[in-house]
Amino acid sequence: MSEQTLFRLRVRYVKQGRLRYLGHLEVLHTIERIIRRAQLPYAVTQGFSPHMRAGFSSALPVGTASDCEWYDVFLTELVPPNEAFERLKAASPVDLAPLKVGYVDVRAAALTAFITCAEYAVNLWTGDASATESMLREALEAIRAQGTIAYLRGKKEKSLDLTRTLAGYTLAQAGEGHFLLTLDTRMDNDGALRPEVFVGALNNYLDGTPDAPIHSTGTQHLARIPRYEVTRTAQYALSDEGAHLDPLHVH
Repeated sequence: MSEQTLFRLRVRYVKQGRLRYLGHLEVLHTIERIIRRAQLPYAVTQGFSPHMRAGFSSALPVGTASDCEWYDVFLTELVPPNEAFERLKAASPVDLAPLKVGYVDVRAAALTAFITCAEYAVNLWTGDASATESMLREALEAIRAQGTIAYLRGKKEKSLDLTRTLAGYTLAQAGEGHFLLTLDTRMDNDGALRPEVFVGALNNYLDGTPDAPIHSTGTQHLARIPRYEVTRTAQYALSDEGAHLDPLHVH
């Protein structure tokens, strides 16, 4: 029996609005339902419990929005990209809508193996009109200098290695008590930067309590940063020359 020919459709989609509070498994199940509603000819795995052959980029923390999430679905028939996009768009809620689609080599690395870089935009509202950019920058430099951030995930003690996961940042004041922080991060099999942990550390430094516990809960209630919004704005790999490699343009 000859091996079945498969086609690997890669989809970039948003996660926003109320659906940014979905957990990763909920997103996976919702995307699978979208693919079924779109009536795409998806492939299934072999064995006693066959399931859809699909793969996803790394999980977003609950509450984080994104306009650069990715998934792959293996198809048994070659559906024209424009048609596949329109089917998925019609089957998707607006807060998980596809942005673009294309085919990649079925032998290409999985998304979680290919993507090694992510960028985040973090809007911070301090609730303090006297807060200045220099105050936040001083706190950010102190956090970066310490190299690691200790935090709790549930009851487990964990450590965020900034020397490995934080490549750089920018900070700009966007209004009274409002700041825009961008994070250039790296990820690998050992983990990735969690923006909510970084924001928790920034809050503690501004509050004068740098050693206070930080809880990784997706969304937090912080004294000095009572409101913040995190959006993942880019995911990509780096070439040997340092160029950005888009997940849709792999061979």
